[in-house]
Amino acid sequence: MPNLSPWLANTLEKVIRNKTHEVTVVETKVLGDDLKQITFEASNELDLIPGNGILIQVNVAEYRYYTISDFNREANTCQIIFYLKPQGPGSVWAKNVQKGDCLALIVDQAEIQYDLNANQHFFFGDETSIGLYESFGKIATNLEHEYFGILELKEENHSALKNIKLLIDAVSSEVMFPAENAIEWMENMHPKCWDMWKGAKFYLTGREKSVQRFKKYLKNKGVSSLQIQSSFYWEKGRMGN
Repeated sequence: MPNLSPWLANTLEKVIRNKTHEVTVVETKVLGDDLKQITFEASNELDLIPGNGILIQVNVAEYRYYTISDFNREANTCQIIFYLKPQGPGSVWAKNVQKGDCLALIVDQAEIQYDLNANQHFFFGDETSIGLYESFGKIATNLEHEYFGILELKEENHSALKNIKLLIDAVSSEVMFPAENAIEWMENMHPKCWDMWKGAKFYLTGREKSVQRFKKYLKNKGVSSLQIQSSFYWEKGRMGN
């Protein structure tokens, strides 16, 4: 997210006040070295879908954009999984959030939406994608759909998938070679396995260069653009979390 002046930030809040929910932090949980799950309880009724975007003011002049990983209508709570980068105002904010803190969540539409018409769902991404895919994995399980996928993760975050019971594989991320290990993993897939999955719905999120390269790889393997949803969350050298 770009920097916002205090004046513009206040104007933004007024324009979308009807989408703003006052919430309280009711639980925090460490999922991995760089991953933190935070549960928020709203004071007014929430109406969300998995994949909804959430805008959070992380300091006086800056907002950051995150994705809902879970929504409990009965408890009126939602969860977000934060990737804690070494630097960045959003990461600093998330590291310091504690149970009992109060804040406002601004709800945005979902950039990536689960395709209810598909029976097979393939996920590609990184640490910033885990929240979205956790929610999609739950939907797939409840609907008795199949899901599969590969994430590029730092070594210390591989265990996070077990903590949230997300049943997809992980390879080590390479800053200088985006998507390379994920593509190698795909190349090692048994041909019969690919035959079973080449008609799936593909969801690509996370680092821009990784998404672009993996999308090109899928198209070269015959996957239609209509089968692919993609969204860039970050890129090295650009202002982010």
